[in-house]
Amino acid sequence: MRWLETVVAQLLAATVPELLAVVLGFAYVLLAIRQDRRCWLAGGLSTAIYVAVFVGARLYLQSVLQVLYVLLAVYGWRAWSSQAGMAAPLRHWAWRWHGLAALLVAVATLLTGPALQAWSDAASPWADALGTWASVAATWMLARKVAAAWLWWIVIDLGLAWLFATQGLAFTALLYLTFAGLAAAGWLTWRRMAARDAG
Repeated sequence: MRWLETVVAQLLAATVPELLAVVLGFAYVLLAIRQDRRCWLAGGLSTAIYVAVFVGARLYLQSVLQVLYVLLAVYGWRAWSSQAGMAAPLRHWAWRWHGLAALLVAVATLLTGPALQAWSDAASPWADALGTWASVAATWMLARKVAAAWLWWIVIDLGLAWLFATQGLAFTALLYLTFAGLAAAGWLTWRRMAARDAG
């Protein structure tokens, strides 16, 4: 029962900014699944708020990542408005491109994880680094409408949910667990759309 007391205490300690970022983050994923361009507005606002939330939790790379997310939200907004207002087509990457992306994530993690560990008071330097760089890769894929980005997000969101739970960000951890489920729904939805467009 002690774990339940800990969870309840974390939920009660959640801040208004964290809760607002959670709501906007949830809206981002729901809109992205529907290929609604407004997802990038919700995502940009959510990530702007999370900059401060993650600094407070000593997840420094996650905080820097949120700044990048704001920029990627601008990119996504523009990319999804291409072709004279028509939705950009779904893309499919060959496995070698996913392998290259995974290799780049691994290299970036190996470079930044030790640096965070040595030169900061980061709460979880290796998990922070891996989650950050994998998220950069998956966000780039989503902005380019690579369908398999959703598969990346399932794995990333489960890992980040654990990371955030260990840092006392209970609502954010619940959000990321929900994100993992929504990513699975996104994958199935985009596959259906691709099959319909091909048929």
